[in-house]
Amino acid sequence: MTKEIKLAILLWSQAATWPEILDAARRVDRLGYEHLWTWDHLYAIFGDPYQPIFEGYATLAAWAMGTERVRLGLLVGANTFRNPGLVAKAIATIAYVSGGRAIIGLGGAWFGLEHRAQGIDFGRGFGERLDWLDEAVWAIRHLLDGEEVSSSPGSHHAFDHLRHAPRPLQDHLPIMIGGTGERKTFRTVAKYAD
Repeated sequence: MTKEIKLAILLWSQAATWPEILDAARRVDRLGYEHLWTWDHLYAIFGDPYQPIFEGYATLAAWAMGTERVRLGLLVGANTFRNPGLVAKAIATIAYVSGGRAIIGLGGAWFGLEHRAQGIDFGRGFGERLDWLDEAVWAIRHLLDGEEVSSSPGSHHAFDHLRHAPRPLQDHLPIMIGGTGERKTFRTVAKYAD
C-alpha cells in the first residue's frame, strides 16, 4: 500500500516585512505545497520578543487573497487569545475568502509574557488552559457545523444561544489540535476535532 505524501510549510511571521511574508506565501502556493501555516503569537518567540510580528488570523485572510490553491491555517491558534465564538466567525470568513481552503489549528497556549503584556488571562496552569481548550473546541465544532451553542453553568465562557451564519464553505471544516508535553485526555476534543 502506498501513501500519498503531502508537504506543508510553516512561515514565521516574526522579523519579516509584510512584502516578504506575502511573497513567501505566494511562492509556497506556486511550488505546490499542500498546506501553509503561520504562528499565532503576539510577541516574537525566538530572540527579542519585541521584534515585529504579524497577527495570525489577519495574516491568513491576506494570504487567502494572495494565494490560489494552498490550504491555510495557524500552527496553532492560541485558544486563550480569543473568544471561541469569534474564532469560529473568523475562520468561517477565511474559509469564504479562500474558497474553502481554511483549516483551524488550536492549542492551549504557552507563552506567558504575551499574555501578561496584553492583559490576557493565562489561567492557573496548563491543566486549566486545556479545560478551556476542550470547551472551545466543542463550541467551535458546533458553530462551524451550523448548530446553536449555549454554555453550561460554571463554564469559562457564557454562550447564550449563539449561532453563526454563513457556515464555512467546507461541509466539515477541519480542526487540528496542536501541542507538546504530557498527553492529556479531553472529554470532547477527540470527538469534535475530526
